[in-house]
Amino acid sequence: MRLHTHDYRSADTGGIVDGAILMHREMARLLPQRSQVAWHDLTRGPASIRHAGPGDTVYAGSGPYAFLYHCWRERTGQTFRIVREVHTALWSGYWTQEELCAPLLQEHDVVLFPTEYTRRLYIRAFPSITEANSAVSYPMLDRLPRRPAAPVRAAREPLRIGYLGALSLAKNFDQVLSVFARCHRESGGRVSLVCAGKPNHPRWGAGPVREQLAQEGVPHDAIRLLGILDQSELHAFFSSIDVLLFPSTASRETLGRVVLEALAHGVPVLAADIGPAVELLPARNLVPTALDATTEFTMSRSEPLGRIDEEVLVDKLLRRDFAPAEVRARRPYEERTFLDALAGTAAHPQPRADSPAADHDRTVAERLRVLPRADVDLSWALRRADRLFIDYYQRRDGEVLAAIEALGEGTGGDRQELRRIVTQPERNLADYRAFPRLMDALVLPPLTYSLAPEPVGGPALTR
Repeated sequence: MRLHTHDYRSADTGGIVDGAILMHREMARLLPQRSQVAWHDLTRGPASIRHAGPGDTVYAGSGPYAFLYHCWRERTGQTFRIVREVHTALWSGYWTQEELCAPLLQEHDVVLFPTEYTRRLYIRAFPSITEANSAVSYPMLDRLPRRPAAPVRAAREPLRIGYLGALSLAKNFDQVLSVFARCHRESGGRVSLVCAGKPNHPRWGAGPVREQLAQEGVPHDAIRLLGILDQSELHAFFSSIDVLLFPSTASRETLGRVVLEALAHGVPVLAADIGPAVELLPARNLVPTALDATTEFTMSRSEPLGRIDEEVLVDKLLRRDFAPAEVRARRPYEERTFLDALAGTAAHPQPRADSPAADHDRTVAERLRVLPRADVDLSWALRRADRLFIDYYQRRDGEVLAAIEALGEGTGGDRQELRRIVTQPERNLADYRAFPRLMDALVLPPLTYSLAPEPVGGPALTR
């Protein structure tokens, strides 16, 4: 088997910080060590895969663009196999990918998910995704240390709380600050906070955060704000904390790389009891979460689906009521599982009843209600998406700008922002704020969804 994939080895992804981009970089380093790789540039269009033949596999590991490979395979009559990925949950990029891929899937195509939670969400949403053609695989443990679990500190000892990730409302970062302030106050100042990550709003900058905490009686030396960390700095970060908080209920959340990174470094994690963390952590380390049943969400935005119970989290931290670090589910996150999926030799059974993945969160999928599309020709949408991709990445800017100008008033979002995407000098495939935004405006509008007040029986997703 020869493997074909987009060449991310020297791509400039500076300033773009998220798990999917890290995955792209890591796979570009891993694959040549394990397989014969034919590199290509997806932005060249159908010509990029003209040498993929029978028995070959195209690994669509370049973002939410797998529909292009399926479209080009259909158009050219080629017979290669496609392995695609879904790296976010309720986001228009990957949701649209699956809508457009659905009628073009072939028998041996496979879709990979980071967690069983995400896999089940998509199986319920898309009849084209089944037990047989999907799997959980996200290789990263082989590249992480295997440090022994640090002992949980006694309640009378100082506690260093850590947070790593985007500083955003979607990740419930405001609750991290609130919980920390209470712990610091109620412990008599024996609790400190170390934060690392990119603020997505000025309110989460170092100055405003320190000022906010100062108003709650927290001195500046009780918190360290490290900004964006390189992968080489993770060991120092995890060595400086005793427990990591992961209260994210972000609508796009599918894994939380930081959870596995912390566990591999021997640091315990406390997380929301919905979403991906449920299958990664013991029940003792999960915090009750109230889902938001009053909001109509849109798949164009990353938003918090709910809020953690701060009272419970404060109590767990002060009493040290959490289990030490343990990587419960190893196999989905090992390279051999991923390589088996690429080679087509992996079986995709349901998790065993006694496996961690069997404890995956079902609440979100059961309560999810997605408004169906009305009067949309998906065949037209696929052709339109293909043309838009080629026009954008091959700098046929006039075509794209004309499409933006043709948008009716009140549709497609902010025209000025769309024009800025087209007129900026760079074209970065890894920038999911660019082309996927054009897809939302010019091809398929982002779907809206809500969460029912309580789980109910029967099909949860409407299409």
